[in-house]
Amino acid sequence: MKAAIVDGSSSAAICCLIVHRQRKLSLFSHSSSIKALALPLPFSISSHLRRRRRGRRPEPDKSFGKKSSSEDRTVEFSIDFDDISVRTTANLERLFYSSKAKVHHFFSSGVEAFQDLKYSVRVERGNHIVFSCRRSSVEFIWNLFIWSVVVVLAFRMLLWLWSLRRKWDIGGWWVIRRDRSLGGREVVVGRREKLREPLWRDFKSSLNPLSLEAGIGSPTKEALIIKKKNDKDEKLPKWWPVSMPYRAALFRKEDAQREADKLVKAIMDYRISGIDYKDNDIIQLREVCRSSGVKVSFETANACNSFFRAATDFVLNICSRIRHPTTSAYIDGEEARQFICGLADDIRLDNHRAATIICASVAARTRSCFLQSWAFEVQGKRSEALEELSKLCGIYQIFPPEENSPELEMVASSLRNSLSIKQRSHLLTLFSEACSSSGNLKIAAEALSVSIASV
Repeated sequence: MKAAIVDGSSSAAICCLIVHRQRKLSLFSHSSSIKALALPLPFSISSHLRRRRRGRRPEPDKSFGKKSSSEDRTVEFSIDFDDISVRTTANLERLFYSSKAKVHHFFSSGVEAFQDLKYSVRVERGNHIVFSCRRSSVEFIWNLFIWSVVVVLAFRMLLWLWSLRRKWDIGGWWVIRRDRSLGGREVVVGRREKLREPLWRDFKSSLNPLSLEAGIGSPTKEALIIKKKNDKDEKLPKWWPVSMPYRAALFRKEDAQREADKLVKAIMDYRISGIDYKDNDIIQLREVCRSSGVKVSFETANACNSFFRAATDFVLNICSRIRHPTTSAYIDGEEARQFICGLADDIRLDNHRAATIICASVAARTRSCFLQSWAFEVQGKRSEALEELSKLCGIYQIFPPEENSPELEMVASSLRNSLSIKQRSHLLTLFSEACSSSGNLKIAAEALSVSIASV
């Protein structure tokens, strides 16, 4: 009986020991797992507090508002840049390889889905059509659809943000156009004021600039007011005539309008068939409109501008034949300025637009004459070079470009790229021999970007 009791007590003690050991092992394993899970940081912060000796009380600090010196701590903050760079490089490499694996998996899934869908439809007996494919193919098509929608929405959002950035711009901006008469050079044609428009506009709505009906494409009241303000601010060249008198009507106005419209139709038919504008048609149209006071209209603005450019070239050709400074150019008994400006009014072309076309044509003629004159000079043909420069003298006498005009600036930029400073100075010397007018010499110097003192 005693042995049994002793055995029972010893077995109970052994059990308690085992349980106590198991608790210690579990606590140790838990602490070690926590230490294993704790990741080392690239930087470390340590704080040191000076301990006070036991048995001694610190003396009170007599200074007011200051902490005790015993509470003073030392904080150290260290950063390991090498560790940061290594970790960043490792993360980037991991991201690159994972992305590469995902892209490869996406394309491989696409190839598998394509191969699976090629044979997914079959026709059995009894006119039965069976469609069968794998689940991975359906998942690929669904993912492709979702991501396509996301990409389209993101692209449209970027477009909307871009248009929103343009609308948030404060003030106005310069209107720049490319002039084909100047070889596609950009020319500043004016300054456009900012209009108040709604911040959101549907991208599906298409605007027709040729339609004048009420709606989105029609100009608002504020836009018309700003347009009138800009028209007042823009000034016509000094050579533009103030008034253009008309002759008394020689026959009935209805017949003159019918004849003018018939002439315009014939001109456009010739143009469509590939025939250039005839000088006689230009003179005849001006004569009919001037004698009767009627006006004509072209079908499109492009046709109107093209006809006026041809008329401007015709007038400049006549002006280039002037050899005496006091001589004026006349076309059908009318002075050249009155002729071309009156023609612009006859075809209902805006005065500022007409002046821009004339100035651009004069600038293009300036560039071509200088280059052609230098070509003659290189070939040893001095007389032909002076003859070419004398054409500019006649043009400047009738249509002188204004000082610091954007057209002359573009001509100077083009000639600087084509000719050296020495060659341009030589051209200015030749121009002074062909033209004795000081005003024309100043215009030529600005176009050549050369000082007059070099002559």
